[in-house]
Amino acid sequence: MYGYVRPVKGELKVAEFERFRGVYCGLCHELARRYGFLSRFLVNYDFTFLAMLLAGPEPAETCPRRCAAHPIRPTVCLESCESLRTAADMTVVLGWWKLADGAQDGHGAKALGYKIACRALRGAYRKAAARRSDFAGAVEDNLRQLQALEEARCASLDQAADKFASILRSIGGGEPTEDRRRITGELLYHLGRIIYILDAVDDLSEDIASDSYNPLRYRFQPADGRLTAEDERTLRAGMQLSHNAISGAFALLGDNPYSGILTNIIYLGIPAATQAVFAGTWNAGAKLHRERSSL
Repeated sequence: MYGYVRPVKGELKVAEFERFRGVYCGLCHELARRYGFLSRFLVNYDFTFLAMLLAGPEPAETCPRRCAAHPIRPTVCLESCESLRTAADMTVVLGWWKLADGAQDGHGAKALGYKIACRALRGAYRKAAARRSDFAGAVEDNLRQLQALEEARCASLDQAADKFASILRSIGGGEPTEDRRRITGELLYHLGRIIYILDAVDDLSEDIASDSYNPLRYRFQPADGRLTAEDERTLRAGMQLSHNAISGAFALLGDNPYSGILTNIIYLGIPAATQAVFAGTWNAGAKLHRERSSL
């Protein structure tokens, strides 16, 4: 996935970091248990956030486990639970579609790599889509609409971002009460909107060079692949409204065992990622690899 939804590690308490690592590693093991070893390569911070957001009010069981990344010293992992199963299923569904998009839009060896990964994970996707048919249907429907906007070279950032945001909002449909479905859906919708805009900013120069669709190309028409200061202010103002909506929804959800970590991500992690992307210092791949190695 994208990797923008992560905590600021230095601001976490030691116990909070251990819990965060336990959920991340638990999600990795859950993916392997439900979908096989290859699905573990889809594990990401964004759906680790989801697993914590959807967690119940009581702490889940944990256990020490070894894996290829930690062959000698076991790590404490979250045991299988409903929020982990949900996050694992949706990781596979959305991860497979992201690979499929890369196979379609990529070029050369990169596109071939995506195609191979898609074929290898096709069985896992079918199984996850059968388990989460409502979510899989929402993903396919919104991505089809997004593709139509891309083909039309749509200049409306709001229209394009809405399709991805609507995918994340559909995740809230599995919550146990109407209030929680509405509140969680609102939070995830605006989180999806922020993720989409950050990805568009992050990829702008590369998309211009490859003549790929990026709504910012048509909304602002940057001559040299860079946004002006005024363009950035416009984008940030809209993103701030979404961040305010996330904060308001989060305050209504109530506490769970990961509230401290979620607070860090929402109030520190997302602004830090936004600042880095706009400053041009975000390198998601390298940072993700380094931080994964430390987990």
